[in-house]
Amino acid sequence: MKVRAYRQKAAAYPHVSVYQVPERISLGQCLNCGISRAKYPLISKFDHDDYYSPYYLKEQVKALIRKGSSVVGKHGCLVYLAATKKLIIRSPKEQHKFLGFVQGGTLLFRRSVLRNAWRGCALLKEVPQEGARATIILFLIVLLSLRWAWSVMFAAPTDYPRSVHGVLDLRGWDLDGNPAIPLTGEWEFYPRTFLSHENDQTEPFPSSLSRYVQAPGDWTHALNNEDSSSYGYGTYRLRLLTDPLKQPVALWLQGLQASSAVEINGLTSSRVGQLGQDAKEYWPKNISYTASYSVEHTTEIEVLIRVANFDDPYKGGMLRTLHFGSQASIDYVRWYSIGFQLVTFIILLLHGLYACILFLFNRKERALFFVSLLTLSVGLSIVAGHDNILMLWLPINYTWGLKIRLLSLLWQTFFILHIFRRLSSVPSKNGWMRALTIGNLLFTGFLLASPAYLVNATVDLRIFTFFYLWPIAWFIYVIGILIFRKQANNDNIFLLLSAAGILSNLLWSLRNSLREGTSVYYPIDIFAAIIGFSSYWFKKYFRNSKENAQLNEQLKKADKLKDQFLANTSHELRTPLHGIMNIAQTVVAKETLSDSSLKDMELLITISRRMSHMLGDLLDAARLQEHRITLQLEPLKIQSIVPGVIGMLNYMVEGKPIQLNIHIADSMPMVLADEKRLVQILYNLVYNALKYTEEGTVSVTAEIINGRAVLHVSDTGVGIDKETQARIFLPYEQGSYGISDGRGIGLGLSICQQLVDLHGSTLTVQSELGKGSVFSFGLPVADAASVSLTTPPALLDHGADEASDRHMGVLVPDHSTDARTTPVFMPALLNDNKVHILAVDDDPVNLNVLLRILSSEPYSVTTVQSAREVLELLGTQQWDLLIADVMMPHMSGYELTQRVREHYSVSDLPVLLLTARSQPADIYTGFASGANDYVTKPVEALELKYRIRALVTLKQSVSERLRMEAAYLQAQIHPHFLFNTLNSIMALSEIDTEKMRNLGGAFASFLRISFDFLNTGQLVQLSHELELVEAYLYVEKVRFEDRLSIVWEVEPGIQLLLPPLTIQPLVENALKHGILRQNTGGTVKLRIVRQGSSTLIEVQDNGKGMEQEKAIQLLSPTMKGKKGIGLFNTNRRLTQLYGQGLSIVSRPDEGTTVSFVIPDNG
Repeated sequence: MKVRAYRQKAAAYPHVSVYQVPERISLGQCLNCGISRAKYPLISKFDHDDYYSPYYLKEQVKALIRKGSSVVGKHGCLVYLAATKKLIIRSPKEQHKFLGFVQGGTLLFRRSVLRNAWRGCALLKEVPQEGARATIILFLIVLLSLRWAWSVMFAAPTDYPRSVHGVLDLRGWDLDGNPAIPLTGEWEFYPRTFLSHENDQTEPFPSSLSRYVQAPGDWTHALNNEDSSSYGYGTYRLRLLTDPLKQPVALWLQGLQASSAVEINGLTSSRVGQLGQDAKEYWPKNISYTASYSVEHTTEIEVLIRVANFDDPYKGGMLRTLHFGSQASIDYVRWYSIGFQLVTFIILLLHGLYACILFLFNRKERALFFVSLLTLSVGLSIVAGHDNILMLWLPINYTWGLKIRLLSLLWQTFFILHIFRRLSSVPSKNGWMRALTIGNLLFTGFLLASPAYLVNATVDLRIFTFFYLWPIAWFIYVIGILIFRKQANNDNIFLLLSAAGILSNLLWSLRNSLREGTSVYYPIDIFAAIIGFSSYWFKKYFRNSKENAQLNEQLKKADKLKDQFLANTSHELRTPLHGIMNIAQTVVAKETLSDSSLKDMELLITISRRMSHMLGDLLDAARLQEHRITLQLEPLKIQSIVPGVIGMLNYMVEGKPIQLNIHIADSMPMVLADEKRLVQILYNLVYNALKYTEEGTVSVTAEIINGRAVLHVSDTGVGIDKETQARIFLPYEQGSYGISDGRGIGLGLSICQQLVDLHGSTLTVQSELGKGSVFSFGLPVADAASVSLTTPPALLDHGADEASDRHMGVLVPDHSTDARTTPVFMPALLNDNKVHILAVDDDPVNLNVLLRILSSEPYSVTTVQSAREVLELLGTQQWDLLIADVMMPHMSGYELTQRVREHYSVSDLPVLLLTARSQPADIYTGFASGANDYVTKPVEALELKYRIRALVTLKQSVSERLRMEAAYLQAQIHPHFLFNTLNSIMALSEIDTEKMRNLGGAFASFLRISFDFLNTGQLVQLSHELELVEAYLYVEKVRFEDRLSIVWEVEPGIQLLLPPLTIQPLVENALKHGILRQNTGGTVKLRIVRQGSSTLIEVQDNGKGMEQEKAIQLLSPTMKGKKGIGLFNTNRRLTQLYGQGLSIVSRPDEGTTVSFVIPDNG
């Protein structure tokens, strides 16, 4: 219908046409070509809240046409159609509106558009809310009605008598039954004279000096000053004729300018200020007060009021109506008035205090600050005006009381305007507001620096009125806009209610300035304004609270979806990530790479490891969010936990000038905690410290504070600023280093905080930029009862570990129940020899549990409680397996494994680690240290037995292979050695029969001993080994005669056991590869001597020798195929038994020395 109407109107203009808007078109889309506004720049915003002059409208449309785009507002869009040169508005409620067109470069608008723009109507104006108008009008009517009812309630009787020629006849008037009456009419006035009742006793008051004046009113015309000023003094006189008094009567005096005294029938009742005949003798005090008279049966009351004014040159005397009545009626109206003022003032102060506090909480809401200033200024205007009770409380003189009253009136209108401009968002030019602010500030400065007469001059000359009414006029304009347009929300209705209260107060104040109203203070307008403002803020608060609640629910759902997404993504990424890590490690281990490529691969592995750590954090964060992590509290030794954590992170300090320190006393008591989670907390804290420390130290300390064990992780890194410390424990929060630098995603500390919370403590941080950080948390100390009742499940698990604590969330089935009822196949050992196992754990309970688990196995288990004891026992006998706990004091299981691997290979002495966690960091650190396998605590007995059996079987198979290899070495007598020896025997049979018999006996002994070794055990007597060496050397000496010299240095009395075939291969190697390769031959020296608690066996030759690097390579497995198995096999067997093998020292052309040591207890 609208399109048809527009077309009919446009028919009168041949060059005007109307464009049909499509039913479905996105806001801001070009109506001509359908191209989205995203392709064009946004020119401006046309909103129904914005008002434009014709000039501004033209400029915007010009810009619109130049760009060929659309101007988009919140409720519509203004589109220029280039093809038809038309301007069209589209809005949700008004589908399309034709504005005008362009012809020959001229902008032509419809008359209604220009007319509406000129009148201040919006382009997209919608129908205003009639309900809002009605509400405001109704509320204003209610306020005006209440004001009228108030004036009626406290109004004087309409038929009260008035004074004539200084006499007020109240005879027949019931003073006790009627309210107080105003003393209006004619008063007898004596200018420039202070009269008293005593003067009347000596001589009558001179009538020539008196004149009659209307009260209340200004006395300027009565003083007849030459300069027409109000400066002067005088006496007001009034005679009241009453019925005989039965009750006390009183006068309520208001508005006496500026000091005064009251005398009733010769009795001075009250005095305010100091009277004087000039400015030097007097000082002013303009307040409301009462004067009473209580002489019964009095029928005539003479009232003398002496007044002086030397401060206001424009007004003076009795400026407000005085009231007379019974004492009770005067007190009733006066104290009601003062009480309402006090209550209003207190309420305003409280609201101002609340607004100020809210502003301090939210500095962006500057309107709250102006509300607090407004309430303060309104409150001051109340107590500094009307009855001027402020001067009763504080020692303020007349001048400052006047200034406070005027300034409070001046600024309250300014604050009202400023508040409504801010809250209503009515567009206005800031320049005008800035000018008003500057003007008020300058005028305020003038008032503060001026004396009283200049201050009064600004009032009488209407200067004050200008500054007072300017904001009021602007305020009325703003209210008009609010009433005659539709608002984006309904909150402004409460602003309009407040405005109605303010307008009512202003209207009645204007009325009272023209005609004096009730003398009792009226507070309802102020209360209405306060209620309106309070309702506005409460409505805004509840609406914002509701919106925040809805947003919080949406954020919670989004956060939950985010956590689920991250957890699922972490699961999906972990498998390919581990594949990348494994491939990279394989390439580094097998391929021959250049230095740069090797560094790149190592960097790839490091980044992958870091990413794996982040994925683990994401999984833990998801579990914590879903409360799927529960603690298994048990007594733990911090001294055992910390070294293990440090061992896992040693790789991060490689190549960095960083020291990892542990300062925990041995006397530190046990704590009650979950071992897995405590390790995780410490791991994350130390990991975080190492990430942000380039050099210096990272220390872990512990102390007892207030009966709790407090752990500190300190570093000398970059530090954390105060702002970051407040949010660093929140998820995904970081300091100055963010995700972009690859240092993590900010979950580690959040996880630590939540895990510490589960332990009943709080993680705190103390830090300073550039000086490092200290993270601290407390743990409860385990009491003696909990320590003594430590149960075996600390090591042994009678069920599966909870799924949430398993890596990757894989649920391991519980075999413990089936293991007790179903027969289990256990592989047999390779031989019947006793298996010796060395177990170390600082917790004796765990060792006892381990002994019980292995009690049914053919093992000999030796238990110790420290890593140092393990190192001492390693060389005492042959061990088949080492079981070590990871978390031990002084030296962790990782470090112990590294120390063991310095002497024993993975097959010489297998190592099984017991760890509380199965995280990648724990596993990687364990295997990198040289462990063969690991078992996660609490363990299943069956799993532990199988893993021990597998490692023991591995050790036995390797030992058996070495022993068989040694026997095979001895058994493979080279044919040429056999033939050469037989040829020597045959040759000696013709030359020297005796020598032949000796050679034959030696050869027979050599063969016998060699073949007997096939059936010997692991150890033989030294004498048997020397007999074999002696037979071998005798044969070789006969063969080579002078080319071979033999030196024996054997300390007598040495009795020991040693592995078979250990000395003879060394002697044979010295002959073949040392001496016999020289034409001149050489000397072989066999030296066996005692050295402390061990025996040194050394084979030395002065043969050809070799480079030391080549000598060391002879013991490497890679040289075995090239150099035979003699030295390598001997070295492996010695290392397996004693922890140390052969020592080779050689130099070219100087010879070679091969030695080994047999401990006494070996």
